Amino acid sequence: MTTKTPNNQLKLLRLGGSPYDIGYQHGKDGKDGIRDFLNTIIQHGREYFPGLTREKAIAHVSPSIPFIETYTPHLAKEIAGIAEGAAITIEEAYLIQARAEFTQISTHEPLIDDGCTSFGIPGEKTEGGEVWVGQNLDLSPIYQGFGIMLHITPDKGPAILCYSQIGSVAHAGINSAGIGLVINALYSSGWGPGIPRPLLYRQILERENIDDAVKVVIGAKRASSCNYLFSQPTGRMANLEVTPEHFGLTEFAGEIVVHTNHYSHPDMIKFEKRPKEKLRNSQFREDRFKQLLSNQPEKLSLANLKNALTDHQIYPMSVCAHAEGNPWNIATIASIIAEPAKGQMHVSLGQGCVNQYATYFI
Repeated sequence: MTTKTPNNQLKLLRLGGSPYDIGYQHGKDGKDGIRDFLNTIIQHGREYFPGLTREKAIAHVSPSIPFIETYTPHLAKEIAGIAEGAAITIEEAYLIQARAEFTQISTHEPLIDDGCTSFGIPGEKTEGGEVWVGQNLDLSPIYQGFGIMLHITPDKGPAILCYSQIGSVAHAGINSAGIGLVINALYSSGWGPGIPRPLLYRQILERENIDDAVKVVIGAKRASSCNYLFSQPTGRMANLEVTPEHFGLTEFAGEIVVHTNHYSHPDMIKFEKRPKEKLRNSQFREDRFKQLLSNQPEKLSLANLKNALTDHQIYPMSVCAHAEGNPWNIATIASIIAEPAKGQMHVSLGQGCVNQYATYFI
């Protein structure tokens, strides 16, 4: 069921039941958007590969399907439901899950058009006394219109509330067990067939503690690199940086955590492959956001966070990113603040500086 919202807010899809039922509802209710999203993925791919066809894109994704079917069989059923509900092929449904991976595994050159500024704040430093997590999600602005909120009530396991893109099984979010997840794209060598990131996001949000969430990621044949910042209601936070073959885990207690788009774990820095200019920008955003939060009152409020997330120092490649004049054509397509213990997320469709944050409940 789709919940109607104002034009400047993300739509909410309420999904439930078996894995196939969840997927079918998603595909049926999001049919037009899913088909448009597929076309946009191919059009965007042509910026890198002139002459790219849907068939060629699928050919790069297809080797990952057996890994998904083996490691996440319930999500394979859900993806089959998405395909059926949206009247697309199963291969096209998998292409949506692997949007971030398919262009990169097609070339040895770094094709990086994403960024994010993520944070975790311990309860000792929040006005509400509970852990908060969130992020600005920076991508090509062509993807902003495909953002959606998913409320998922499966037959088994915790309920899930997450931001995603239409047809994709998950992105940043929370669950009814109080787990919070935010994400940063990282770049290393070694990308190839394996489990695309959205399926790992979803599996994390199906878990009830950080230890099990970490096991989901490190136990997978990963298709790509990523950073995962987890929180749980006890106040524990952990940050997991991965390449397809390696990982570095950092635990936090009582301190503000900020992560952007470069490796910072001592064991992982050697795997960094982000081009120098984008690496410098990532380092700037991390330092700037830490500075912004350190300059706030002892107890941070939601208003404090919204102000920090809309910071424009070195505009347009700022914490709040804008495409106009940006040589990388990247913009903040969603701004997210999550209160996992309260089961709510505050999300802006696009930059928080020009759009209001809407609140969604698990």
